[in-house]
Amino acid sequence: MLNSNDTPAFHTFILIRGDICDSYISALEQAADGDDSDLIALIKSDSDLSRILEEEGCNLHDGREHCEKSDSSLLLVGLTPLDSLGQRVRDSGDSKVRERLGRYPWGDGNPLSYLRTWSGNPPNSEQDVMILIDKLDEGLFEKSRGHDRFENGTFGILHGILDHNETVLLEKLLSSGHFKVRADEPLDGGVADIMRHLKIVVRSAARQGMGLLHFSH
Repeated sequence: MLNSNDTPAFHTFILIRGDICDSYISALEQAADGDDSDLIALIKSDSDLSRILEEEGCNLHDGREHCEKSDSSLLLVGLTPLDSLGQRVRDSGDSKVRERLGRYPWGDGNPLSYLRTWSGNPPNSEQDVMILIDKLDEGLFEKSRGHDRFENGTFGILHGILDHNETVLLEKLLSSGHFKVRADEPLDGGVADIMRHLKIVVRSAARQGMGLLHFSH
């Protein structure tokens, strides 16, 4: 548990472009290794991505070296979805969900840490809901990506990401109650409470054709 003088980070789950997230992450990583051909090709083929990066002062048409922003900043900005009018898509603004998931009253304040400790897959399950929870919680960490450039942003920590297909699957699993609760769970109803609010966020992403990004700040 945290000391009384410690303030845990606030955890946020935001809608992102679920169509290009994997290819964009891969392109940024390749560019960091000296090959930005895939990144340049993606920028030139995707007008929304090019536009939103240019609005942030980064024209990447000629390569990664022309932008000083960190990979974590480029990832967060570049995956911001735009509507048909070119406006940035905002989340639903459900303040109750945001607050319930923001600082959970256990451990490091991360609701997914609680789930990964006190929840799991039902016996004989053919679907592994915890794989998706793990990816959303630590899929951008060094142990998953082999570097720490995404988790060490000046604005906060990027934890993990799900593409659109994964949000659709996770919403299906959460809606069907596809998880178990450990009998020794310390907070009565804690897993069910987190799953209920997480389902609202995941459903919003799934139904809008988007992915989901978890970060803390």
